[in-house]
Amino acid sequence: MIKVGLILYSVRDMMAQDPMATIEAVAKLGYRNIEVCNHNAANDNGCGFGLEAADMKAKFDEYGSRVISAHIDPFEEADLPAVIEYEKVLGNKNIVYPMGDFPSYDVLMQKIEMFNAAGRQLAQSGMRLIYHNHFHEFRTFKGKRVLDYIVENTDPDYVGLELDTFWTMRGGEDPVEMLKHFGHRIKLVHQKDFARDALIPINLNGITPEDREQKEGEPLASFIPLMMRNAPAWVRSREDGMRVSNSAFTEIGCGIMPIQQIIDAANEYTAAEYILLEQDYTRMPTQLESVAASMESFRRFNNISWDN
Repeated sequence: MIKVGLILYSVRDMMAQDPMATIEAVAKLGYRNIEVCNHNAANDNGCGFGLEAADMKAKFDEYGSRVISAHIDPFEEADLPAVIEYEKVLGNKNIVYPMGDFPSYDVLMQKIEMFNAAGRQLAQSGMRLIYHNHFHEFRTFKGKRVLDYIVENTDPDYVGLELDTFWTMRGGEDPVEMLKHFGHRIKLVHQKDFARDALIPINLNGITPEDREQKEGEPLASFIPLMMRNAPAWVRSREDGMRVSNSAFTEIGCGIMPIQQIIDAANEYTAAEYILLEQDYTRMPTQLESVAASMESFRRFNNISWDN
């Protein structure tokens, strides 16, 4: 039975202000399985907020929580030894490459070589590399999806997937079918939800093969241009664009995604140990209220566990 957790990106503003108090607050809500999120890895090989690993581990232990995964961005092979030492203290075995940018087929294949090398290095310390998708990995080179290239050309002993079902859906794919398709390569699942009153279409990649084919030299992860392809006519600025983009998010379990089907497919077809809730943006007053609301809504689903 898949276990529920939370990525601390969902409370990133709180983490920036007081990481220890945030860890405590999240634990008191009942989140026991935690994915840390370091978007400052160029300056901090740990959790991104200047915490010593032992101090962080003690705080999690105090409240019965544990770190089960870590997003590292930017992800550099040269930094892996320091990352490994930090994550060993936390007891974490999953190191996530959170997003790739593949402006050409050649760059994609070069990155795939790096994934294999990094995965082998992590495996020597009992860890594994996991790739996390967004919508653009469902665009294509030569008619084949980027994520399929990654899966087919990486060693399953060293490289797994963290399938983000929200971004899978926004890439024009059925998340349930993709859980079946990638099967046991999936080690973790990310779950968001899509708002009923969103100002932007679900599918960001287009429908036709021509729409979905990646153009050489076009940044694959250029969110705003792709998101604005079918934006309302009143959108004129980046601020308008972000308002439209953020309208897609709602608390998890309150939107239109087929979450029970996703849970059932993850349990039946994948090797995922955890389904991790993630809130990119909330309209609620605070991020803590948002993750509390998601927990309350998510508790109505079956075949999940909230325990370690």
